[in-house]
Amino acid sequence: MSAGAARTSENLLIVGRVAAVASLVLCLLIQYLNHDFFPPDVSVSQYGVGPRGWVFTTWTAVVALAALTLRAGGSMNEHHVGYWLGAGSFGLVLMGIVRTDAGGLQQSFHAKVHMGASILALVALPIGMALAMDHACAWLRRSAWIFVVLGAVALVMVLVSAAGVATPGLDAPHSWAMWQAVAVTLDMLLLAAFAWASLPGNHDEVRRDASVARAGQRTD
Repeated sequence: MSAGAARTSENLLIVGRVAAVASLVLCLLIQYLNHDFFPPDVSVSQYGVGPRGWVFTTWTAVVALAALTLRAGGSMNEHHVGYWLGAGSFGLVLMGIVRTDAGGLQQSFHAKVHMGASILALVALPIGMALAMDHACAWLRRSAWIFVVLGAVALVMVLVSAAGVATPGLDAPHSWAMWQAVAVTLDMLLLAAFAWASLPGNHDEVRRDASVARAGQRTD
């Protein structure tokens, strides 16, 4: 890698790390502004409704920026990783721009677009981040896939709640909101791990060198 390319990669990683920290701060700020901490009274999507919705939109954009720049500045150049991250980031930004209906009934066309975008984001983005951490040290790789699996379980519970089966102690709407919040929290923890994996000393040099060698063979 040339000196210029190395500087560009490092600058992208710095942007990604800063954006990851900012996204965590914005996530907490959203809850503070809405006076809605865990377990939440409303779904995450409701934070985008109303005069403070711009904070929700900003948060989705910053999360997407963090994931994309961390991948762009890292050594994981496999195309399928970019596809997962690109799809997830697209869904996340679209979810932030196109708001849901107030109250959570999701009957309008734009609310259905929001719901589809959120599903795309919650599925594709964590998978992309975990794949992009393939060059990280072993404990970070394991942690990434643990977050993905737990997030998938949370999404299944969202679907169960949507079918009207409530978590004990909660009604169905609050059960939906709680499990969606769990899924989002796990994704934010995964983003933090992604940023941590980009720091010097957190790489598996053997795996990274092998991947770079494979990429070189494909371009020959």
